[in-house]
Amino acid sequence: MKSCLGSILFIIFASAALHAQTRPVQAPAAKKSAAVAPVKPTIDKGILSDRTYTNETLNFSFTLPDAWLIQNNDFEDDMKKEEFQFSLGAPDSQAQAARARMNRSLNRVGVLITAYRQIPGSKEIVVLRVTAEDLTANPQIKDAVDYFDAIRASYRAMKLPTDFKYSETTAEQLGPRQFGVLDITSNAGKKRMYATVRNGFAIMFTLSYISDDDLQTIRQILAGGNFKLK
Repeated sequence: MKSCLGSILFIIFASAALHAQTRPVQAPAAKKSAAVAPVKPTIDKGILSDRTYTNETLNFSFTLPDAWLIQNNDFEDDMKKEEFQFSLGAPDSQAQAARARMNRSLNRVGVLITAYRQIPGSKEIVVLRVTAEDLTANPQIKDAVDYFDAIRASYRAMKLPTDFKYSETTAEQLGPRQFGVLDITSNAGKKRMYATVRNGFAIMFTLSYISDDDLQTIRQILAGGNFKLK
């Protein structure tokens, strides 16, 4: 069975701004490579109208709360100024073959939208990042439970930080739809991941959060979403 690594690499090795607690991280030096990057599959990024995100290709939409800010073109530059790291490459702690496999997996993932809420009086932020992963290479994955089980299998094969802990795969009914659920904790903070599989893609909602109120917010967002667009 092929590994399903792409979206999860966004979780483990992507920006420190995705963590619930902010910790300055020094970005690794860029490395030159003679290898030609594989062609990234086209993933419909959807559209944002007012506070409602719609993706007609993947047949879903949802509305963000008024208190949340939507990523703009300057978001990652602004986060870098605050010393957050935005490296999506596989880490040096992995063997060369594993790094190459991880980077190929990252090529199958697209970020659809990022939203965040600044905690008043602090540098802490709560971040919601929605990603889509092309499952063409993993036809055995039929639903969100399959997807998270594949991710957990990938975890077991990886050299992960000692503080990195992950839960069993569970499911949660939100509105009319059931989502797969996976929780992650580390020294950087807490994450809750909700996933659904549709049209050959895994759609994942990753919340880097601080309090149970943040979890209630993501539940309300997903419960109020439309996952049966025509």
